[in-house]
Amino acid sequence: GGLAESLGAVWAGSEMSSLPRKMDSAILFAPSGKLLPPTLEALDRGGIVSLAGIHMSDVPQMGYDRHLFHEREIRSVMSNTRADGRALLAEAVAAGVKPRVTEYPLSDANRALKDMKHSRIDGTGVLVVS
Repeated sequence: GGLAESLGAVWAGSEMSSLPRKMDSAILFAPSGKLLPPTLEALDRGGIVSLAGIHMSDVPQMGYDRHLFHEREIRSVMSNTRADGRALLAEAVAAGVKPRVTEYPLSDANRALKDMKHSRIDGTGVLVVS
């Protein structure tokens, strides 16, 4: 499995047809509105999809029965304040969230970009300026 699964996600990927079952919830990070209808279809009754992006392209027309019936919900995010960020980080610490970080000296920025492009970073890449 990938990083998301190793951190506790039931499933992560791009092909909804490979889902093991209908999902209780989903987080859509991509800023593409065309992904919302298939994400809603992948939800079980009462499922919630959270739209994690600040911006998103237009969502195509959807059918009520196919996409929203059975109490499916769509939740969007809003811009947050610094206090919101601090509260979220405090919650993450309390929940035991441990980020995976690969550090690169600033002089290795090109290598870091190549590693990111080729999915060789497990977690987050960070440039260290000393």
